[in-house]
Parts: sequence; C-alpha cells; structure tokens
Amino acid sequence: MEHELSAFYDITHGLGLAILTPRWMKYILDESTAPQFKKFGVNIFGIDESLSDMEGAEKAIECLSDFYFKTLDLQSTLTEIGIDDTNFKVMAKKACGGDVLQGFKPLTPEDVEKIFRMCL
Repeated sequence: MEHELSAFYDITHGLGLAILTPRWMKYILDESTAPQFKKFGVNIFGIDESLSDMEGAEKAIECLSDFYFKTLDLQSTLTEIGIDDTNFKVMAKKACGGDVLQGFKPLTPEDVEKIFRMCL
C-alpha cells in the first residue's frame, strides 16, 4: 500500500508507513489479529500484559500512533501532506495486483481504498 503512495506522490517511505500503519492495524483488528498486536504492544511499548487481547491490541495501536505523531511529531494524515482521494481507487488496485493483497490479513482493493480513506 505504501509503495503506491510513494509512487504517486513525493513522500518518503517512512512517513507513508507512519500514516498508514496504525489505520491498517485498526482496519484489520479482530479476534484473530488482536493477540499479535497485543504482543507487539507488550514487547515494544511495555503495555500491561494482563489486558485482554483486544484491549492490549487497541492500546498498542494507540501507543504506536502516539509515538509517530506526538513523539516524532510526524504529520498524521494524508491531507496534511497534500494528498486527497483522487488516486485511491487506482492505487488500491495496483497495490493488490488487481486481485487480493496477501499478508497478515488478505485485503481486496476495496479494503485498501478504505484504509487510504482512513488516512485522510
């Protein structure tokens, strides 16, 4: 997904990932992904291991967002860096190779477009 942002717009890969990653995490968060996100939060941000998987995952996403946008003071939305939704549909299709983007959770072009929109 981020490669399409960098290909269409003049942004650094790291900033694109910072804007996309917490939204992607929120989008795919469910009972099957929560344990891994919680583990990430426990190991990276030291969140309380006694939290439920879902609470821990939500806290991990919050901590990651805070790190990117408060600690590092990065721009937090695509809007802030001058990107609108004009190319989202074509970017999403390219990101998925016209089919499904395989990964932690498979994403369709429609899913990817929704995640891009979450970043506005």
